[in-house]
Amino acid sequence: MEIIRGGAEHVDAAALIWAHAVAARDGYAEVPTLAEARPGVENALANEPSLFLLAFEGDEPVGFLAGGPHQTDDHAYVNYVGVHPDAWGNGVGEALLRALPGLLVERGYAAAQLHVFIDNVRGVRLYERLGWHKTGAAAPHPRSGRVEQRYEILVATPGPGRDAV
Repeated sequence: MEIIRGGAEHVDAAALIWAHAVAARDGYAEVPTLAEARPGVENALANEPSLFLLAFEGDEPVGFLAGGPHQTDDHAYVNYVGVHPDAWGNGVGEALLRALPGLLVERGYAAAQLHVFIDNVRGVRLYERLGWHKTGAAAPHPRSGRVEQRYEILVATPGPGRDAV
């Protein structure tokens, strides 16, 4: 498996991975279209396109991670960790999350946060195993109503902000 930094040319691949992953995770009858999935990934990358990682098995993209700034200059928010269902159980999500701290430090972030639906047992176990800690109380997602939990990982001592790196 190879982890690369994604660019604009990888947005469609990431969106399709997300569409397949969400359909499998949530039991959708149909996989969302590229047109339905692309805007979310594009929005996640709008403020910080450098927080975009892709996992490849050979020439095939099988997973991605995307995020950007969050609330303070030294915190990032991970909007997406997506793995194509055909690659579930192959360590793709773990590889992406293990590559993240170095990228965060390089970009001047001290920590990252994400939300995960508490019924996403695979995701919860992965984040906790890799050192992500619950912060705050679980709460319903504003659109879906599904209960989600915020997690955080510290990667460096907070400093004067991202421009200092």
